[in-house]
Order: sequence, then C-alpha cells, then structure tokens
Amino acid sequence: MSKHAVGPAETLLQDGEMRRIELEGRPVVLARVQGQYYAFGGKCTHYGAPLNEGVLKGHTLICPWHHACFDIRSGARLEPPALNDVPRYPVQIEAGNVVVTLPHDNATEPQGQAAPTDSRVFVIVGGGAAGSAAAEELRRAGFGGRIVLLSAVSTVPVDRPNLSKDYLDGHAKPEWIPLRSADWYRARDIDLRLNIRVTRIDPAAHTVFVESGEPVRYDKLLLATGATPRHLTNVLGADLGGIFTLRTLSDADRIIQAAQPGTRTVVIGASFIGMEVAASLASGRGTAVTIVAPEAVPFGRILGDDIGRMFQRRHEANGVRFHLGEGVARFSGAGEHVTGVELSSGARLEADMVVVGVGVAPATDFLRESGLRLHEKDRSVLVNAQLQTTDPDIFAAGDIARWDNGHDGGVRIEHWRVAQQQGIVAARNMLGDTLDFNRRVPFFWTSQWKLTLNYVGHAENWDEIIYRGGTPEQEKFLAFYVRNGRLQAAAGCGYDRELDAIEYILRDRLPLSPEQMRDDRFDLVAYARRSS
Repeated sequence: MSKHAVGPAETLLQDGEMRRIELEGRPVVLARVQGQYYAFGGKCTHYGAPLNEGVLKGHTLICPWHHACFDIRSGARLEPPALNDVPRYPVQIEAGNVVVTLPHDNATEPQGQAAPTDSRVFVIVGGGAAGSAAAEELRRAGFGGRIVLLSAVSTVPVDRPNLSKDYLDGHAKPEWIPLRSADWYRARDIDLRLNIRVTRIDPAAHTVFVESGEPVRYDKLLLATGATPRHLTNVLGADLGGIFTLRTLSDADRIIQAAQPGTRTVVIGASFIGMEVAASLASGRGTAVTIVAPEAVPFGRILGDDIGRMFQRRHEANGVRFHLGEGVARFSGAGEHVTGVELSSGARLEADMVVVGVGVAPATDFLRESGLRLHEKDRSVLVNAQLQTTDPDIFAAGDIARWDNGHDGGVRIEHWRVAQQQGIVAARNMLGDTLDFNRRVPFFWTSQWKLTLNYVGHAENWDEIIYRGGTPEQEKFLAFYVRNGRLQAAAGCGYDRELDAIEYILRDRLPLSPEQMRDDRFDLVAYARRSS
C-alpha cells in the first residue's frame, strides 16, 4: 500500500465537489460530501466514462455516458449498465492534508457462492439482460441457494446493445462482447445452462419443463425470456437466404459474414435496430445501404419528427438512401437467395442481403397453459410494481414484463438498462424485499455515425416537445417531452450532465415547470443536486 498527500483538507474541495487526479498512473476521483472526503476509481466500470464528468447528489454519482450509478462511500454499483463496483480507496486527514491510500488489490466484482446448508433453488429462464443481472444480484445480496440460469442461446450472456453498434461496424473485438465468462459463473455457483428451450411451466408443481432433459424444480422462478424479432412471414419470398434479423451474437456474426464491401444492403425498418444496423454496415463494412420503412420520418413516434429528421440527414450525408412511406410487397430471388426487394409503390431495389428490423414480440409462447395473466394484445406478462406475477413465487422482468406503473394500464419498455434494472429489482424481491420498480428511471442511448443521443424517462405520448440549448438541426440540444404540463422524459445531444440531472429530477419527482425547461439560464444540475 502507498499513501499520497493530495492537498489541504480545508481548501482542496468545497462540499459537493469532485476532482479527478492521477495517482500511480491511475485515474482517481476525489469527492467531498458533508465534510467527508472520498476517493474512488475515475472510470466507469461499464465503458470507461470519466466519472468526474457525471453528477454527484449526496453520495450517489451518475455516470455521464450511460447512467450507471455508484455509491461513492463504498464504490458499490447501484444502477446498471455497469456490472461491477468502482474501486474505493481509503482517505484520512493527516496533519491537515487529505491522504489517499492506494491498495495493491481492490476487487470490484460481485462475489458469493452457494452454501451447502441452503436448500432453496431459484430458477431464471432467460440469459439476457434481465436474467444475467438477476443471477448476479442474487449472489451480490448473499443468496446461498442454488441458482439455475436457463438460456436458449449457445453463448454466455452478451452485451447486446453493442451488437448493432461497435461490434457490427468492426470496432468492438469479439472478446469484448460476453458480459462474463463461463468460468465467472462457475466460480459463483451459478448453474448456467445453454441451448435450453423451455417448453412450459407448471406453477402448481413449481416445475420448469425443457425440450430435452430433466424438469427443473424451483422455490422461486424468474421469467426473463426477452423478445423475438418479428419476421415478415406474410411477405412472399421472406424465407429466401440472405434475409436476416438481429438479436443474438450469432445473428450478428451471420450479418457480418454477408456484409462484404460494396454489398447492396436493404434494411427494413427505421427504428433503433434498423438505423443502427444501417450506420454500422455502411460505415464499418462498406456496404451500400437503403432503408425502407412505412413511417414518414424515422423515430417520429418515439422521439419526434425533428430528431428523426436529424438522424435521417446524418445518414443521407453519408450515402444511405431512404424509401419512407413504403412497405415491402415481396422479396425476389435467384435460386434460394434474395436478389431484390419490391416495394408497395412498385419500385424494385437490388439487394445482395436484407436486414429486417421491424420490432419484436415478447417470447411467452411457453406460458400459454401456465395460468399466469398475459396482456391481451402482445401476450406480455402482467406483473405488479414489485415485478411479481399473479403467482407469488413467480416474477417476470425485461422485455416480457408489463408492470403496473399506476396509470396507462401498465407499461412495457424494451430497453437494455431497464431489463437489467428489472432483473436486479426482481432478484431482491425474490429474496423478500418489496422494492417498487417505479422508483427506477428508464434510460437508453443510440449512436449512429458518431452522433449519440441519450434519453431518460419514458414518454409514450406528449403534448409538446420543448427545446433548449440548440436544435436538432444543430445536433446539440435538450428536448423535454411534456404531457399536461409535466415532464415525462428528456433527450439530448451534447448535454450529458443535464441529462444526469434530469434522471435525479425524475427519480426524486421534483417539480419542473415548462418555463424552467425553456430557460437556458435555469441550472438543471444545481436544481437537481440542491433539491430533495
């Protein structure tokens, strides 16, 4: 261990301030809260964002890039998408100076193993964001029983947001994609079973049945099977080779193999998967991309027309073509491989490959005879605010879960971080807590052609969008989504700290008037940190 005097305690920092310093070649952040100094690792354990650029409120720090949250007292990860805690370094005041001690070894990964005396069995169906987060949280919380994680895919849980972004464009190496290694799960006595298809569950018998293999009995069960991509099965030629969807690592690998430089690629769909795939294939793989979608503006329903046009302009400036307001009439082919896409207008696009990104459906077919309540339209699983189903021993999380948010008849959100948050909350409640998921704030991000937009909150509809700090045409702005005079969500380019502050505002349910939203002089960060 080595000690480092970094400055006088009285004047080094004011209360509530943070500062990044370098000690022994590593970034360290100092913070002062209520007169107490804290020191912790300077990089977010998710993608390495500089934590000193985030927003600190009390002892909670939000990462500026993807809104992972940490407790600076312990370094504990409070909110995903980060998996691990940040290192925490001891601080003393010696002779009036702040002294930071750097230990040689500071483990930051959640630990825990099964205990021979604990006979409980918790089963998790689904190896995606929610399922993997729940398994980790159970061990983090000290659960000593068996954890059986049943995954339908052939790989360990992966960083799925990366598949349509850096992995597809060639910047992310294959070894970056797994969230954890198989050895990591084994070391924590998490029984991860791959390529397991669950056929049905029997709540009365507390049993999960699989396609091949012995049934698995449980004490508590978490359903986290996610969603499956929608296919254009009603379109003639949809079964031709060269037509892909993107959900899994193997899906991404097949698309990469097909995407040779100059390949004529048609992307069906102008929402997040479609637009991110288009940007990645055009920028990183050198394919010629055309986007086909029925809407008039990309993202119009989710983000509003102005932001949608911003992304469309960025794509068009880089050679991507659009056929909007169009449907697919049929796929044509030579032999068994696609060669073209015929549109509802009669136009024909030459195609060497097609990627279909037209949404997903909750993967709940195996629950048809379960007796659990499913939503009448999309067959998602209805749960309460604690993510508990109508069976007290069964919980649901992630893309299949429609939870009671107190209004709107419940809500289902297909975001990576939301699924991780739900996995964590479900795990705690399986252990007997009564955490309310409505205290969590949704967040997602998209990056296309190096243009990144962050979005915090959730607005299924709005009366107006209030812009400040610029406009989508300038590609720098804050957008507030307002319904009945109340903030529902916010999006922005270039305003990371303000969006951190808005997460606190939404989390703590602080009032924010439309006049304050419009006023560039109104300091959102100071307001969020000051209010409680």
